Amino acid sequence: MSAQALIQQAQASGVALRLVGGKVKASGPREAVARLLVPLREHRAALADALQADSVEPLPGTPTDAAPEPTDWRALDAAYLAHHFNCPTCIAAGRGSRYGLRCGVGMALWRAYSAA
Repeated sequence: MSAQALIQQAQASGVALRLVGGKVKASGPREAVARLLVPLREHRAALADALQADSVEPLPGTPTDAAPEPTDWRALDAAYLAHHFNCPTCIAAGRGSRYGLRCGVGMALWRAYSAA
């Protein structure tokens, strides 16, 4: 797997990759980071080079940028579920509107999934 493909897979899963002190750091939903841990370690040097060369930004927490690029509903579903089960606000909202609304990231992911 190429570094760019791994970066795109991480972003689609809601995982932000950034270069800190020459080391690749991943942040995002715990399950998604855990799933990507082995490939991230295997391609550590290539990822560091790609992040430095392309200046890939981590995913901001704004709703407009939270939706992953792929239009495949399975990827959108996986990204939403990875976020949902780690976000108490979205878990509560999943029970019904009287329990509150999804957070900004969760709503963007839900809309993208619903539209696919």
